[in-house]
Amino acid sequence: MKASASGKGFALLDVVLAVAIFAISVTGLIGILQRMNETSSAFARDRLIQSRLESLLSETKRLEPSAMATEVYDPTFDLTFRTYAQPFEVDNGEGSELADLYQLTAEVEFLDEGGAQLERVSVLVHKPSR
Repeated sequence: MKASASGKGFALLDVVLAVAIFAISVTGLIGILQRMNETSSAFARDRLIQSRLESLLSETKRLEPSAMATEVYDPTFDLTFRTYAQPFEVDNGEGSELADLYQLTAEVEFLDEGGAQLERVSVLVHKPSR
């Protein structure tokens, strides 16, 4: 039996529609994958910043208070890290202050889609006078 010309036209239309639907699906999938990549990059950067701040605090709290003021620039990720210590006064509840306490602060300054950002973390350090 011979296929009619109109039957061949519908087969061609079916193929064109299938290819168009496939192309639209792939385009949407590529957009989703790009957003996932951007999100995971942002999470990786946040984790790097947290890790570096924790390390900076750990290293700096071993120093004398006068040496706790530092500034380091990381050109690879365009991050500026700073540390500084300030005397911290706490009343012990009996009317006298606890001595030799310092608030050590580590901060990082960077740019992202929202503009300039500053993240800061602090810890109390006891450094007795010698």
